[in-house]
Amino acid sequence: MEEKLIQRLESAVSRLEALSLSGGGGSATARGFQDAPLDPSIVAYEDLIGQYLGRVSAAAEKIGGQVLDITKVLQQAFSTQKDLLIQVKQTQKPDNAGLAEFLKPLNEAITKANSLTEGRRSDFFNHSKTAADSLSALAWIAYTGKECGMSMPIAHVEESWQMAEFYCNKILVEYKTKDPNHLEWAKALKELYLPGLRDYVKSFYPLGPVWSSTGKAVTAASSKPKAPAPGAPAPPPPPSASLFSSETSQASSSRPKEGMAAVFQEINSGKPVTSGLRKVTADMKTKNRADRSGVVGTHEKESRMSSPAVAKVGPPKFELQMGRKWVVENQIAKKDLVISECDSKQSVYIFGCKDSVLQIQGKVNNITIDKCANMGVLFTDVVAACEIVNCNRVEVQCQGSAPTVSVDNTTGCQFYLSKDALGASITTAKSSEVNILVPSSGADGDWAEHALPEQMVALKLLQSLTQPEDSQSFIGVNYGQVADNLPPPSETAKLLQSTAIKRVRLYGADPAIIKALAGSGIAIAIGASNGDIPALASDPNAAAQWVNSNVLPFYPASKIDLINVGNEVLLSNDQGLISQLLPAMRNVLSALSAASLGGKVRVSTVHSMAVLAQSDPPSSGQFNPGFQDVLKGLLAFQRDNGSPFAVNPYPFFAYQSDPRPETLAFCLFQPNAGRVDSGSGIKYMNMFDAQVDAVRSALNAVGFKDIDILITETGWPYHGDSNEVGTSVENARAYNGNLIAHLRSMVGTPLMPGKSVETYIFALYDEDLKPGPASERSFGLFKPDLTATYEVGLTKSSQTPSTPTVSPSPKPTSAQWCVPKSGVSDAQLQANLDYACGHGIDCSAIQPGGACFDPNTVASHAAYAMNLYYHTVGTVPLNCDFSQTAMLTSSNPITLVEVHDYLWKQGKLILYRITDSLRLEINWIQGIRLHPTFANNVASEIFAGAVLNYRSCPVVMFFGRVAYL
Repeated sequence: MEEKLIQRLESAVSRLEALSLSGGGGSATARGFQDAPLDPSIVAYEDLIGQYLGRVSAAAEKIGGQVLDITKVLQQAFSTQKDLLIQVKQTQKPDNAGLAEFLKPLNEAITKANSLTEGRRSDFFNHSKTAADSLSALAWIAYTGKECGMSMPIAHVEESWQMAEFYCNKILVEYKTKDPNHLEWAKALKELYLPGLRDYVKSFYPLGPVWSSTGKAVTAASSKPKAPAPGAPAPPPPPSASLFSSETSQASSSRPKEGMAAVFQEINSGKPVTSGLRKVTADMKTKNRADRSGVVGTHEKESRMSSPAVAKVGPPKFELQMGRKWVVENQIAKKDLVISECDSKQSVYIFGCKDSVLQIQGKVNNITIDKCANMGVLFTDVVAACEIVNCNRVEVQCQGSAPTVSVDNTTGCQFYLSKDALGASITTAKSSEVNILVPSSGADGDWAEHALPEQMVALKLLQSLTQPEDSQSFIGVNYGQVADNLPPPSETAKLLQSTAIKRVRLYGADPAIIKALAGSGIAIAIGASNGDIPALASDPNAAAQWVNSNVLPFYPASKIDLINVGNEVLLSNDQGLISQLLPAMRNVLSALSAASLGGKVRVSTVHSMAVLAQSDPPSSGQFNPGFQDVLKGLLAFQRDNGSPFAVNPYPFFAYQSDPRPETLAFCLFQPNAGRVDSGSGIKYMNMFDAQVDAVRSALNAVGFKDIDILITETGWPYHGDSNEVGTSVENARAYNGNLIAHLRSMVGTPLMPGKSVETYIFALYDEDLKPGPASERSFGLFKPDLTATYEVGLTKSSQTPSTPTVSPSPKPTSAQWCVPKSGVSDAQLQANLDYACGHGIDCSAIQPGGACFDPNTVASHAAYAMNLYYHTVGTVPLNCDFSQTAMLTSSNPITLVEVHDYLWKQGKLILYRITDSLRLEINWIQGIRLHPTFANNVASEIFAGAVLNYRSCPVVMFFGRVAYL
């Protein structure tokens, strides 16, 4: 592109020289826009069209039909934008109404493209949808600054393509083995935007179009407001009752619901309560309104005054802008607002609304509620996040799913989550009175309320509060059958349903087991053996027959979601077999696609950790050079089809090669000094994370950062031969139990934080017929009589729901606190502290300057971190073991101490404790202003029973005594 640009510039210079010599051209004003195409930005845009759009057009010419039609509209839209860019050079920046008129031709082209996706779906719907959705990227030209509500131009182009990429990927999958012209069209279209348009915008317009300061002005087609149509109905009267109830809600379902709770209850009742609500009709959509084009709003946002009392309220808005953003602004006392026609590529921005209710009936990409008061929002599903910022008293209900909820600088927020949204990541910052309400487990159908602190990040918090841990579907188990004493499949199915295990991996495809798991909801990974690979590779019909025999008779009653073709094939040293692996996987996937299961059942193959030539330190992880060519082909196939890289990491074998005590603790997830990666500087606290991140580094090194990792085997034997170190029930319990706790914590690994890798523990039962050392026959979590070999917290009866400390004043129950045992050394306590803080626990409160930093002792900091770890990861005894240096207690371990002194300084009461010199600065206690002249006995009365939050460290004051909670 740069070479072409230079050539065009040289040509332009030659033309200018010719004009200069001939004396032609006249003034810029007289010439109008004719010299604008000589501008470097216009020359570059022409090159963009020629280089990138030309490829799309060439592929479309070969395909013809509807693909060619939508491509011509694409060409028209890009040509229109070129004309607009030329005009921008000679035009003053218009107001919003003028901008809408200016961009009207572009909006018409986008509307035309969208019209081609409507009606009955054709065979080329994905092509039309990809092109139409992608054209929203051209709206970057409407960016006028931070207050316009759009992302900046570069980000806007990238976000717009993300909306279109879903359908583009469908084309790539559908035509992968059919017609290369369709693949070329889809790939060329993506490159038109990324990197094409993105890099163009980045080079010339990163902050939006640059308007002329002396050019002609652009105004709206008609600046006079239109008179309302005769006979138009009057707006509905405001509701007579307040939306929000000021009374405190009760937990009992017998009490009638009030305020927003009553609104949600009536909506959820299934009654036709929305029949009288205001709907968005076709003529109300911005694209169909005669007074504007829909590109941008018609009013400039008013400047926001520093004082709310004098802030101006802008005109109300309720419109869809550019086909991708719903704007609901300055709606006052409107409780009948409904967005009924929306889709997952659109966002909703709600600003400055008061005493109103908005229903969003469909899935949208993002919802932002900004500077609203007494506002109620009810939505179905959100793809990205629901954000609440700068609000006062809002109530929001999610009826479907919401992966992320963010509450920032808000006072008073009630957020109702459905069962499908209990896995949401919730963030609060600078907010108070935030409550999350979730469906209770009782028969009364009431809501269970959970208060959130002022500032926190809760990952999977509500899931652990409201659901047993068996709902976490990333924990699986290997079901081997090299044994002669296994229970019947039907009994095994019942056993699995009584546990937290939600995935099972079979090494083959035993129909009795697959059938026994029907209707259980347990996901099943089946396998094609190494011996099946030659036939599957050489004959597509053999692959189709394999799928017809092992998948179709059972799916979907049996939840088969993964087929592993072969097991550790690369280590077989059979070059013929290795060369047949990828063709076999392709044929199996083709057979699944032919059976309409493409994308529903994944296809992968299992690798040993030995495919890595280096794994220590994790950042240096790289594949064995001898396998790289084969792996690149496999990985390209897996990336195209969304399947994971399956691998078997075993910290047990790492310990056998380095049997030191510190290595054992590192492998068993027990407190240890950790190991610092010399390449990245990351401190690893366990071998599992180190091994998984080594695989991640190896994948990244060969350019496959977007492939997920699947752990198909990992475990620890509870018995072994006399020469096998580390084989014991205690070690097996520690490894598997701590692994499960680590997965449930959702901490992830240092290179993949915030999520847990899908992991299958080896194994469900011992396999008494396996050859080799005794350890090979001693991995079973359960015995053939269906009893547990040892307890790791998998059985539902042994699980205690996790109860993270999210309330300022939790009510202690039995075994509430995890505390260090007496006599534990500072060195061991420091190891416990490092371990807890290295596993996702927020230890900022005990850092210098933190609310709980004092007393600055290892014992105090370790006690804080150990107890927080226990309550966050899961309140099971295993999580308060810490190499047998901790204990659970039902007695409050807090020692109350006398207040030594108090000082009044700069409007704050400063209290000192006799021991530790704990200093607290307090302004308010239960709404009572502290006065500088009260006596100790008065202070005792004021402190009586008061509970307050000091930063992130809850503090209790009563009768002149102070203590940490």
